Amino acid sequence: MIVLSGVAADTTNAEPTPRIYEDGGFDYIPIPEAARDETVETRTYADVPTRDGTAADYLERVYPGGGDEAIEGDGIADFPLHHDPNFDALTYGERRPAYVKRLRRLGEDDAVAFYTGLRDSTDDGLHRYIIGYFVVDEAVYFDALDADEARERIREHPDNAHTKRFEATGDVDGNLVIVEGKRGGLLDEAFRISKRTPTGHYYLRDDLQDAFDPEPSGREDRNAYLGGIKQSHVLRVDVDNFLETVA
Repeated sequence: MIVLSGVAADTTNAEPTPRIYEDGGFDYIPIPEAARDETVETRTYADVPTRDGTAADYLERVYPGGGDEAIEGDGIADFPLHHDPNFDALTYGERRPAYVKRLRRLGEDDAVAFYTGLRDSTDDGLHRYIIGYFVVDEAVYFDALDADEARERIREHPDNAHTKRFEATGDVDGNLVIVEGKRGGLLDEAFRISKRTPTGHYYLRDDLQDAFDPEPSGREDRNAYLGGIKQSHVLRVDVDNFLETVA
């Protein structure tokens, strides 16, 4: 089983949308943190490399928390990242209820796959792409823990973005789940999963609807919906077949 999760900076929290290059390569740009003082994260957009420099050079504005207030210009360079998922450490934290509901079903050796919006230079350039994955080692559900145990357990995941929030605020989000991986990472080339309707909505490609076999989560006469705001899906496919498809 695979849980497909929407992540990373795209149209809801950054301008311009990160690029996909002609060779299939891409820049992974994390979303901004909700506020400067709510994390101990030291990495900023000036620390995120792109092919042409850094994310701070590329982005014109970011929207912390997905809100209306933008950070622009020089302020982007020192604004902290919500580095989640962290593909170097293979750690992913999530608190969105619809996502957590699906992540609860993961067991060891299942996987989480991550997708985002990327844009190329064509008129139909904006699409959804899988950019990475990892195979599950462990998942910790914090709503099952009392306050003392939650504080103890969250510190077992020092590279997770939500742990860095905790170290700044002292608060453990009761909705939080942290998933740790045992293998995986960013893909060398992004893998396009979307088709777009004339009204501008994104759905899973027809061939992938069959290959990934997503559980129904909306209208049965349409493929899995990919946003708007990016949706989470359970894919009824094993890890080996999934990787064979995206490779």
